[in-house]
Amino acid sequence: MTRFVNFILLFTLVMFQINTLAQNLPTGAIARIDTGEGPVNAIAYSRRANRLAVAAASNIHIYDASTYEEHTIFTRHTDTVLSIAFSPNGKLLVSGSSDKTVRLWEVETRKLRRTREEHTAPVNTVVFSPDGKRFWSGSGGDDTIRSWYSRDGGRWSSRISPRTDVAFIVIACSDKGETVATVFNRIPSVCTIKRSGYHGYTISGHTDSVNVLTLYTDGSTLATGSADKTIQLWSAADIDKPLHTLMGHTRGITAMDFSVNGKRLASGSSDKTVRLWDIVTGQPLHTLIGHTGEIGAVAFLGDKALTSGSSDGTVFIWDLDKIVSND
Repeated sequence: MTRFVNFILLFTLVMFQINTLAQNLPTGAIARIDTGEGPVNAIAYSRRANRLAVAAASNIHIYDASTYEEHTIFTRHTDTVLSIAFSPNGKLLVSGSSDKTVRLWEVETRKLRRTREEHTAPVNTVVFSPDGKRFWSGSGGDDTIRSWYSRDGGRWSSRISPRTDVAFIVIACSDKGETVATVFNRIPSVCTIKRSGYHGYTISGHTDSVNVLTLYTDGSTLATGSADKTIQLWSAADIDKPLHTLMGHTRGITAMDFSVNGKRLASGSSDKTVRLWDIVTGQPLHTLIGHTGEIGAVAFLGDKALTSGSSDGTVFIWDLDKIVSND
C-alpha cells in the first residue's frame, strides 16, 4: 500500500511538472531550448542527418531534431558565431564568426576539421554548394566573398572575389546549384547570378537596406527582407517587379526561411515576432508570439515544425499543424 501511495505521489509530481512546462510554452509551441549562453544568431537544419544546429554566443549546439536532446557542443570560436550551414549530407557543418574565422566541423565525430583565417573581419554568411564540394563565406568588413573547395576531400583552398565599398554580405544558394543570390552594401538591391550562364541581375524595390535573403530550394523564388519592415518575393524568371510585398512586421526583418513545399515563408523581426506567410497569395497566415528579444533565426524542420531563435537566448519549436494547414 505504501509503495502504491508513493507511486501515485511520484506520478502526480511528474504530471504537475509536465503541465507546468506546457503552460510556460507560448501558444503553438511544443518545445523550448534554453542555451543559457546568449543571443541565438543562426539556426541550421539537416534533414538527411535529422540534426538541428543552434549558434548561441560563441558556441554551436547540435541537437537531435526529433527529441531535441543535445548531441554535442562546438566551442572553438572565440567570439560570436554569426552564421552556420550543414553540408547536403549533414556530415559537415561550416561556421563563420566575429572572430574572423571560418571553421569546418565533422558532426558525428565532433571534430574540428579545419580553421581558416583568411578573412580580416567578421564572417557574417556561409553556405554550402548542393554537391557539398564547395562552400562560400562572406564578410562585409573585408569586402570579400571566398569560395572554398575541397581537394581530394582533405585540403580546402579558397578563391577570393573582392568587392568595393561593401558593408554587408548575404549569400543564398539553391539546391539545384543554378542560382546564387547575394546582397552587397546593405543598400536596397540584390544581385542574382544564374550559375548556368553567370548572368548577373540587380533587383531593387525596398526603401531601406536589405538585411536578409533566402532562396527556395529549386531557385525559382527569392525573398528579400529589409529594414523598411517589408519582405519582397521575387520570381527568378521575372525580376522586373516583386510578386508580392509582405507587410505586417513593425520593425526590420532579421530572418527568413521557405517551407519544404515552397508554399510558406517564415520571417523573424526585431519586433520579437515570427510570422508565417502564404507565398501564392502574399497573405499573412499567423503571428507567433513568445520570444522576449529580437528574432535572430528561423528554420523549418521538415513539413511539421518550425524553429525560431532570439536574442533572449531561447529557441522555440512550433507545431505547424496546430497553427496553419500544410496542404
